[in-house]
Amino acid sequence: MAVRSLAGLLPSGAAPRPFLRWAASRGFSRSTSLCDDGVPAARGGSLLLQCADSLGVVSAVSETLHGCGWNVTSADVHVERHGGPGPPSPRDTLLCRFSFEDVGATLRPLAEIEDRLGRSVAGSFRACRSSLLFDTGRHVTFRAPDSEESDGAQTVPVCEVVRPSGKCRAGIFLSKREHCLNHLLDRSRWGDLKIDIPYVVSNAERGPDHPVRRALEDAGIEYIYIKMDGRERSEWETDLRAAVSTAPDVDVLILARFMRILSPSFLSWRPPHSIVNIHHGLLPSFKGANPYRQAYDAGVKLIGATAHFVTEDLDEGPILEQTVDVTTHRDTVRDVRIKSEALECAALERAVRCVTENRVAVIGQRTVVFR
Repeated sequence: MAVRSLAGLLPSGAAPRPFLRWAASRGFSRSTSLCDDGVPAARGGSLLLQCADSLGVVSAVSETLHGCGWNVTSADVHVERHGGPGPPSPRDTLLCRFSFEDVGATLRPLAEIEDRLGRSVAGSFRACRSSLLFDTGRHVTFRAPDSEESDGAQTVPVCEVVRPSGKCRAGIFLSKREHCLNHLLDRSRWGDLKIDIPYVVSNAERGPDHPVRRALEDAGIEYIYIKMDGRERSEWETDLRAAVSTAPDVDVLILARFMRILSPSFLSWRPPHSIVNIHHGLLPSFKGANPYRQAYDAGVKLIGATAHFVTEDLDEGPILEQTVDVTTHRDTVRDVRIKSEALECAALERAVRCVTENRVAVIGQRTVVFR
């Protein structure tokens, strides 16, 4: 809701107070309830849990959520078997995602809810990591303490507030092809993808009157151009890091057909699994320039796209989403490119959606994505 729509709720001539400006920027209205701790009250959310498999985990989590005044609306469970076939092994990993909503008249302070969930979940199960996302956008993670962090007498979970409120913040890196960026902008503008995009960084220069520049300006998104051609990677990465450091902090970086390889140093600067990449599904067969032409010349019958987390292994990070389509002998090179770009847009959108909706857990080189 825009600030101007709140002005009608104030006395004539009154300016919106700072809190109303803050609330309006995050979609809250004057009717939004507040918890005792003064932040917008959550009406629901999700809990993503990853821990060593043991009896009673799902029951304990359900009871804790119920004790916090939440009603579990869905629960999805998966056990990753590390011990191979046979009976359950202590090395097995339990992954589950709970969706919940508030059904009580009294709204508990979020700090109390987070404390109870953290102690019950991360403080009770071995090798536990969990991610708690409220519908207000507040995002909190818990994990069991390391041996150095534990006080010995009582297991106190390690808690980190990833985002206090609002939508997931996503920075975008871009090269020349703009189809993925345009798709994300369109989904975000219509509210179909709940992300805020503070900036777009590109190694392709675009003038002030370029359609992309105008669209970003209309949306209040900063465009940052960094010259990379003819420069050492260490040089332009220094500029890239400086630009990102001075811009608003983001939860995830999206490489929307960013045709540059990021160094291990840059990747280690970001939290693990916080960079999402999209590439055509023709790899590893057709590397280099113009893969669509290469695929056409080879007469491929299947094309696709892959979205994945970025790691030091080029284009081999944990896969988030893949899409596929067929081609025929009647398809031209342009047809193959258009089909491939549509697949890239669809795969990237679904990958970003799953990441921002607290649906992805990473096990080694694999992902578990709760749809």
